Amino acid sequence: MNMTKITYAVLTAFVLLTVVPSCHKDDNRDVNPDVNPVQNYTSENEAEISKAKIASKVAPETIPWSESYNDFVVKVEKFSNKIATKIGCQQSGNTAVSPLSVFMAMSMAAECAGGETRQEILNTLGISYEELSTNIQELCKECNRILGLYDGEDESKAKNMIKCVNSLWIKDGAKVKDGGIKNLTTKYYSDIFKMDFLNADVNQLVTSYIKNETRGYLAPNLELDPATLIMLMNVVYLKEVWNDYGGNLDLTDKKYDFVNYDKSTTSTKLMTGEYVSGKAIVKEKYRKFYTSTNSGLSLTFYVPNEGYSVDDIYNTDVLDDETQYVYTDSENRYHTRCFFPEFTANYDNDIKEIIKNLGINHLFGSCDFSNLTDEEVFCGKIKHVAKLEVKREGIEGAAVTSVEMCTSAGPAREELKDVYEDFVVDKNFVYVLSRYDVPLFTGVVKKVE
Repeated sequence: MNMTKITYAVLTAFVLLTVVPSCHKDDNRDVNPDVNPVQNYTSENEAEISKAKIASKVAPETIPWSESYNDFVVKVEKFSNKIATKIGCQQSGNTAVSPLSVFMAMSMAAECAGGETRQEILNTLGISYEELSTNIQELCKECNRILGLYDGEDESKAKNMIKCVNSLWIKDGAKVKDGGIKNLTTKYYSDIFKMDFLNADVNQLVTSYIKNETRGYLAPNLELDPATLIMLMNVVYLKEVWNDYGGNLDLTDKKYDFVNYDKSTTSTKLMTGEYVSGKAIVKEKYRKFYTSTNSGLSLTFYVPNEGYSVDDIYNTDVLDDETQYVYTDSENRYHTRCFFPEFTANYDNDIKEIIKNLGINHLFGSCDFSNLTDEEVFCGKIKHVAKLEVKREGIEGAAVTSVEMCTSAGPAREELKDVYEDFVVDKNFVYVLSRYDVPLFTGVVKKVE
């Protein structure tokens, strides 16, 4: 590595480690005065990103619940159910997918794309560009929250939080357009970084960014292609406790025999949730109910009935079912609590083929990315990494989705071997963790410890 690259790597690492964005999106910290605000550039040449730029952040304001946004969330939920089942249905172990992260990354791709490339992405997302452009800021705001933080407390002490951070990584020297940059920074609150993808340290720098945004919880090596010209990336992080005091959930007095996916049984105690209003929904193939967290997230369980397994119920017909909970009838008011197991689940794979099978083709071949750049690019990989833990002390999860836009130039890269990690968890069920109907994490738990 020559001296220029060494100096660049050191400076970039310093920026990543010291000027990373905070979960508190009204952050007005001072940044390096030499860092030029991208949205003030006036020509394509000046729009070359010369240094790392931290975008303005989302203000933690109350969001008006408009009919337009409500309709948008319904469509986000339908895409989320579709992509989660497509990703997770073939996995042999316990699976965690963040549909929100995939939706954000693909929405950024739609923002950068034009023509048939954009339309294919929008068709797959199930929304129009007008709907996306009108509502994406509200979704970003709703999914960037310090939850349950007392006045005067430092955000680092917050027991509950949700982050959804977007970023754009651009190869040194690549020509990008002011309009595309402005849309990503103003609509998606994207952080902007200049990056030498040929640099040996690039994966370490990207990992450092993800690690910082997830409080050290997730630190994957994305193994970026050296031919990458542009990378779009979303990072989701969730930290949540069960009650005001952050105390552990009680366990049941007795042990229950649970049937695993392989028909074996394990005797274990379950966590005891609080009573919430409503009566469990019972269908032919499954029964369904939810438990609530300290700040109001919903963790919904779909448990297969006798003679069925998660293979029979992990599909969009089940997840899209709009049957409402019964809270009262002529004689009763219902309250139900969940007894549920601790579990850990994860995912780490390239989802490019899954995205292609949903109907997006131009992104991977004759790609029009003209709203961000006129350079010839194509999508080489869409990497999704997710991890979720549901424990007695609370819930913690994180995910990253990266869309690598490559050129034909650059050194050849060997095909990577897919690695799958199975976590021994505790039940044969489907789960959806959501906030105001937006699915944050979805997956299947197949094995009890």
